[in-house]
Amino acid sequence: MQNEFKPEETSSIATARDRLQTGAIPGWVIECPYSPQFTVENHAPITHLLMDTQIHAEHHEAFFQQVIRLETMEAVQHFSQWRIQFEPQTQLITLHKLKIRRGEVETDHLNLEKAHLLQREEGLEKFVILGWFTFLMILDDVRPGDILEFAYTIQTQSRLLPENISFIFALPQAVSIGSYHFAVQFDATRGMKWKSNNTSMAPVESRSDAAVLWKWSGENFIGPKPENNMPSWHLSYPWIQISDFSGWQTIAGAIAESWAVERDDRAVADLAQEIENRAPDLPARIETAIRLIQDEYRYLSVNLEFGGQIPSAPETVIQRRFGDCKDLSWLLANILGKLGVSARPVLVNTFLRKTIGEFLPAPSMFNHVVVEFESDGNRRWVDTTLQQQGGGPFNRIIGAYELGLPVDANVGGLVNAPQTPAQSSLLELRETILLDSSGQSSQLAVVQRNEGHQADLLRQQLAKAGLEELARQRLQSASGRFKDACRVGTLQFRDDRTNNQFVLAEVFEFRPFLANHPNPQLCRFQLPTGWITGALAMPEKSARTTPFALPYPCHITHEVDVESPSIQNMKISEPRSQLSNPFVQFSRSDKTGRGYFLMKLMLETKGDSVSADQVEQHGEIVEQIWQAASRQISVPRGYSCPRKPRGFGELPPVPSQIRPATGPVQAPLPLQVPAATVHPSNTTQVEASPRERRHKHHHSYHHSRDFPLALKIGLAAFIAFGLFLIFLAIFRPVPHP
Repeated sequence: MQNEFKPEETSSIATARDRLQTGAIPGWVIECPYSPQFTVENHAPITHLLMDTQIHAEHHEAFFQQVIRLETMEAVQHFSQWRIQFEPQTQLITLHKLKIRRGEVETDHLNLEKAHLLQREEGLEKFVILGWFTFLMILDDVRPGDILEFAYTIQTQSRLLPENISFIFALPQAVSIGSYHFAVQFDATRGMKWKSNNTSMAPVESRSDAAVLWKWSGENFIGPKPENNMPSWHLSYPWIQISDFSGWQTIAGAIAESWAVERDDRAVADLAQEIENRAPDLPARIETAIRLIQDEYRYLSVNLEFGGQIPSAPETVIQRRFGDCKDLSWLLANILGKLGVSARPVLVNTFLRKTIGEFLPAPSMFNHVVVEFESDGNRRWVDTTLQQQGGGPFNRIIGAYELGLPVDANVGGLVNAPQTPAQSSLLELRETILLDSSGQSSQLAVVQRNEGHQADLLRQQLAKAGLEELARQRLQSASGRFKDACRVGTLQFRDDRTNNQFVLAEVFEFRPFLANHPNPQLCRFQLPTGWITGALAMPEKSARTTPFALPYPCHITHEVDVESPSIQNMKISEPRSQLSNPFVQFSRSDKTGRGYFLMKLMLETKGDSVSADQVEQHGEIVEQIWQAASRQISVPRGYSCPRKPRGFGELPPVPSQIRPATGPVQAPLPLQVPAATVHPSNTTQVEASPRERRHKHHHSYHHSRDFPLALKIGLAAFIAFGLFLIFLAIFRPVPHP
């Protein structure tokens, strides 16, 4: 029976309305029983009594049924506004049941006259317009303990390879299910295949005439709890995939055919000619084309016309100057082709990455597009949606996708990402602290050199927020690490985009936290080491069953130079520390002299994750690294902040020869640097002997590192000449009488 809607009539809503209907459950659906008494001990807001998904390949229909018990008011609040999202261009929804059961009483809520049809673009803040609609039913009189049962069928007609079908059935994490059921019906000639990450989950097969039925079912399923810090490519929950695609080559050929529609390419030719006129050689032209698309075309995904499967025409993208990943990648590939460069789009998955190789061929396995190009024997991938990248045409950062499917009719299957020279995401941080132990303010100079992905991040942040906002954010970060920090002067920076290096320099004034010492003449100062401990997460102590993610590539060098005339006869315990395992490498070295204490930390990761069986040993190393990196120095009280040395907080001079940047094989995980945290049990004390203080007010001082080189050479020559005169006086010849 077809019910009437009463929304305001618009063409889009009318189209969506026509794609919704009510009706009986299809005759091919298998009825699945469940137990209303199923309970679990975890006291979750909802209890899943039944999860049922059935596919009919010949009808291109998917039947969904769920029965859940609402245990709390939180569950009532969420599920009493029952909804389905659908795409009217390719999907037809048939609603079968929507009812509430309370004891022996059932209440039917499937009344389209009370329904709401909304076009809610939930991805709009991320610049994605899908054109999907939300069917919303507001249920009356729902209470904790009620059982909600709903069922519907979705018929889908794909624009790409419409005769084929693929589907993934997954059991959710951290969820208990009383009964689950997954079934697939198909013609025996279809060539259907199945695959699962659990080899024991083989289907029960039955045949009737030319039809085949596969069934998976189970009871009392306890979903595994997700472990912290898992790599996105690792799927810890059970999944079953079915697909009748003959191979990746079939998919690549169909996509290439649908994308390569005959179009007017004059706009692309004119743009390529303009690039040729601006750039002197081919590498420069490739760089100009990439920068043009990355920096001057904004990202906006509008998937209203082609259902998100076919890119907009290159001339359209040129005219409107925006597009999504497939629009921009297809445009760049066409431009590079006009420049005489072999180029093609490549489909990848930003989450599964290398894991897509473990799945059966299916177009739905991809959610992103990059561009592959080759010039002068160099094959590279480039992401058109990343802005303000450096490194030139052959050394840009690219995600660690590892596998992709080229949009090319001649491709044989998935291809490996290009092998490029490895480059760490380098962060070199030097912090110079002019320490005051008399209760007044201290000075902090920060010089930070970033290379690779870290340089890209700062360049993007500067372009997006502006220098003033970037300075404000960095001041906020400094305030989290140093009490009452305030900026002195302006934030300085130098951007070498060709070599993908970004250098910052800034000065802060802060009031140091000086902890008490058993000797009242001394105080303790905690050295800032949050960059190291913030980058390297600590695994849980419990047994691990999944890999533990690491930031990779990651190379951090952090120097802390504390200068104060109070530092005189300092004794260093354990001046050096080196810790490593197959996944990380750490070192620390301390050096002290008259008026200064210098600590240098280095951390480098060697992979993107730690295997589950080695996480426990890795955690022991991380704990040792945290302890080795946490340092305190003890200095006499009463000394004022020393005079600023030359070049304090200024940008370092440009080196005469800059080492060329090389492209990474992976994009790292973002470094999350917390406010400085003191771990008293993991802190090493570095003691300074108290001595008689003749100056308790502001004074200047110099240590050996401050003397000019010419003065050092002159002093050495003077001493050598004096020794020579003494030698002559002692060993001169004695005259004979």
